[in-house]
Amino acid sequence: MRAPHSSLDVPLSSGPVSHHVQVGASTGWWRHQFPVYSPLSGAALLAGAGAVARADGGEAAGTRVMALLAERYSAKAVLLTDSGTAALTAAIMGVLEERVGSAVALPAFSCYDVATAADGAGAPVILYDTDPHTLAPDAASLRAALRRGAGAIVVAHLYGYPVDLVEIAGLAGETGAVVIEDAAQAAGATLGGRPAGALGSLSVLSFGRGKGLTGGSGGALLAHDEVGARVVERVRGLLRDAGRGWRDLAALAVQLLLVRPTLYSLPAALPFLRLGETIYREPRSLRAPSAASCSVLAATWTLAERELDARRRHAARLLVELGRQRRFETIRSPDHARPGYLRLPVLAPAMARHAVAGGAARRLGIMPGYPKALCDLERFGARALNRDADFSGSRLLAARLCTLPTHGRLSPGDLARLEQWIRAVGKG
Repeated sequence: MRAPHSSLDVPLSSGPVSHHVQVGASTGWWRHQFPVYSPLSGAALLAGAGAVARADGGEAAGTRVMALLAERYSAKAVLLTDSGTAALTAAIMGVLEERVGSAVALPAFSCYDVATAADGAGAPVILYDTDPHTLAPDAASLRAALRRGAGAIVVAHLYGYPVDLVEIAGLAGETGAVVIEDAAQAAGATLGGRPAGALGSLSVLSFGRGKGLTGGSGGALLAHDEVGARVVERVRGLLRDAGRGWRDLAALAVQLLLVRPTLYSLPAALPFLRLGETIYREPRSLRAPSAASCSVLAATWTLAERELDARRRHAARLLVELGRQRRFETIRSPDHARPGYLRLPVLAPAMARHAVAGGAARRLGIMPGYPKALCDLERFGARALNRDADFSGSRLLAARLCTLPTHGRLSPGDLARLEQWIRAVGKG
């Protein structure tokens, strides 16, 4: 999907924007829409509390979650972790233990937790560029990373937009590299009718509070072939116990309380919480999920399916308005793909950076994308063996990408205000 006109040739600018971009103030300072939402219920919280209270609650819930994941993703082996970052760390560690002396290839534009996972695994890193039109790997850049000695490739489905892994698997097969599919943000996306997260040798899922399907925290590493199954068994013994999960339960209770725009404005107004900021996190030890997380995850399984339908409806409506504005460019996806629209990514006009980061946009749930490419992260970039290579696509995404909310808590009025913002910024 793409708007009728691409504005990628417009030079970057940080200058002021037109006063016409000031949209959303009429909604009131007290109303603050969240950028992403995972459905939760009181019944799910009660299920989590019950699991924490019972001695075997976490084990029973974990067994159920593993069965659900194995069925949905046709997985040969499943390993549950306390986060998607832990699952990715374990995947990289396991693969590079088989391919001693090789490096891991990472997308230069991605969630900073991808960098944290590579740090946690102690892995040498080779970056490859990202196509700003599709959020998929740049084929030439990825091929160069493989020639340089990458034994594992991490491919991420960002914002619910699936990447077609067929060409990537072909490139990996030429050198024997293992494809690790980072489906932490896949959010129900499919390719050819198969769920994103079922397509790599190994797949990583995240069940954090903003991933569509949530346990408050948690992640999973899935194996889809014999190589992947060996990796899962190799790292299974590395996980430490996460405990019962009272802290997870308390965080989920706060989340359930604040899923109203008029209440979300309270934490959004507290700068020390750093809500909406993209932060590099230091690696942690690998842990299993808590009993509370597994129980809540199982209880919200069907809620996430309904949320997926709502995101797709809302994205379809916003894409119509974006398509009318020549100064926006939407992201293309493969013809046989169906995005999950965790958020709606779009390349905003170069001169609209202040509008994207401004208070009116934040109150509507509009957020800038990742503000830096991984090669430009001071605390990570030095790990990359090819830090000085050309990552122009990734840097353009860091400068221009923003995301619009699509979640099921958006009201008709919220959608109308988002359309108004699109028109105002599109006209400049």
